[in-house]
Amino acid sequence: MTESVKCKSGYHVGVKSDDIFIFQGITYGKFDQRWGKSYLTTDYQKEFSKSISSAPQTVIEKSILYDSSLPEEKEQCLSLNIASPNLDDKLPVLVWIHGGGFMTGSSHSTMYQIQNLAKNGMVVVSINYRLGPFGFLRLKDITEGEIDSSGNEGLRDQRVALQWIQKNIEHFGGNKDNVTICGLSSGSWSCALQIAAGHGNLFRNAICQSGGLDAIASLDKANKWGELFLQRFLDLGLSIDDLMHCPWEKIIKAAKKLRHYQLSEGGKLVLPEIGYLPVIDNDFLKDDFAQVFDQSEVNIIAGSTLDEYNLWSFFHPKIRQNDEKYILKRLKKIFINDFLDEILEVYEEFLDSKNLAKIFSAVMTDISFGIPTHNLLTKSKGKNFGYLFSTQSKLMSGKLGCFHASELPYMFGVHKTQPYDDWCSENGDSVSHNIQSSWKNFVDSSNPSFDDFTWQEYNDGQLTLLGSRVKTITNPFLERYKLVEKYKNF
Repeated sequence: MTESVKCKSGYHVGVKSDDIFIFQGITYGKFDQRWGKSYLTTDYQKEFSKSISSAPQTVIEKSILYDSSLPEEKEQCLSLNIASPNLDDKLPVLVWIHGGGFMTGSSHSTMYQIQNLAKNGMVVVSINYRLGPFGFLRLKDITEGEIDSSGNEGLRDQRVALQWIQKNIEHFGGNKDNVTICGLSSGSWSCALQIAAGHGNLFRNAICQSGGLDAIASLDKANKWGELFLQRFLDLGLSIDDLMHCPWEKIIKAAKKLRHYQLSEGGKLVLPEIGYLPVIDNDFLKDDFAQVFDQSEVNIIAGSTLDEYNLWSFFHPKIRQNDEKYILKRLKKIFINDFLDEILEVYEEFLDSKNLAKIFSAVMTDISFGIPTHNLLTKSKGKNFGYLFSTQSKLMSGKLGCFHASELPYMFGVHKTQPYDDWCSENGDSVSHNIQSSWKNFVDSSNPSFDDFTWQEYNDGQLTLLGSRVKTITNPFLERYKLVEKYKNF
């Protein structure tokens, strides 16, 4: 069954399936040239303007999260999808910003079944935005303005999508005055940075899953990354003049040759462990971005999984084999060496293990996700709720634990479908209910409490342990966080 909607952006045709109206590939914005600033579309769109595509992907290594089913990659990728249970209502709106390290991902991933979230009584929107060298590469300075890329094109795209929602979502049954942004990993970083850029009343809540406010580059760091990219591009036998007009695949080819550790100075740890990052450009993101975030009254849910970093450490051959010499070398780049024994002792006691691979993964979980999440929850002025996702995965005979992004199949209600049922717990229905109910109520009322469970605000470090059951705990990692912050060497 098809259904049509006429709104300010045009005439859009969707389908009704299982009582949910689904609209795919709606173009929300355009840009006039490569690295151009995106802007709202003003052309009245017909059904033929559907854009079922993904942004060009910079895939360096395929992880277990890699989705081989994504649609065709196109530079003009600024589209969104909408799922709504009632086109004539005024329902709260959830906007999903996908992750992928600012390099990969798509709103069309098979995991992101937004209609399953919409069944809870909200309008759900998922968006595409420019990625990798097209969305997060600054070339403006090193080319003396010849290539006017700021490094924030991807964030600007997200902002334009939020503006489109303000103008049009009421025609799809959504309430433009009750919008929540939500994302995981670089999607979570994006949510935090949209707050820090000054959101202009485009949303009132944010759900930040495994990502804080730390994914941002100074101008110096961004320009160094731009220089590295430009050298790889020139190594292909191309020139600066080719950047604007060569096939986009050549730019991706050059982009894939870069590694984040090439930004390291003196062998120090580079965080986050990616090179394509939003930039403090004093235009979209200003020097006072942290203060802007601190003064915000946006309500926040923020949290992490128990074993985030297992997604990477388990697949690293030397860490997986517990190569103590290699792991100690890595740890000595992270901490002031005189205090490494003290740090190891604390983690050994906490984990009840002297296994360095487990210790390293726990340290990196704290540094990359736990501490940034804690900082989000203690700084903004809104109502802030924290969680720790605890459900163990069955993958790799359970050795991956509760890894980065392992909550997503439950969130999107695909925990019983292939390939995600191999990830998930036999208690998946309960896990999914607890996440979806919490998120729905937060989107609706800025309070995630549901059924007979009350979420506590993070005032004194209270977290909701989120799994097949829910309970309130005090953040158990605060001692570790303090130790890391005291003795870190990066």
